[in-house]
Amino acid sequence: MLDRRILAVGLALLASGVGADDDYREARRLVQGGEIESLETILQTVRRHYSGRVLEVEFEHEGDRYIYEIEMLDEKGVVWELKVDAVSGQLIQSEQED
Repeated sequence: MLDRRILAVGLALLASGVGADDDYREARRLVQGGEIESLETILQTVRRHYSGRVLEVEFEHEGDRYIYEIEMLDEKGVVWELKVDAVSGQLIQSEQED
């Protein structure tokens, strides 16, 4: 049940904003086709290394890569921007937001 709530929150976040509806459809199509990892799987992986609350999730196509951009608020109040390869699930970049 918790996994479904995580997925629902993530998909709702993907669907917010300008042009995000197209991003949501593209991400869904790619997940269903087995081309990328689901947001649920990505968040499980991220949570092994970062604890805290997910603030925002964006799905982007950068060059030849599909990327999940995840903003998280950690227990110390620091906001992190994480970029995760949607195909491999590997963390590409992490940086603190100002």
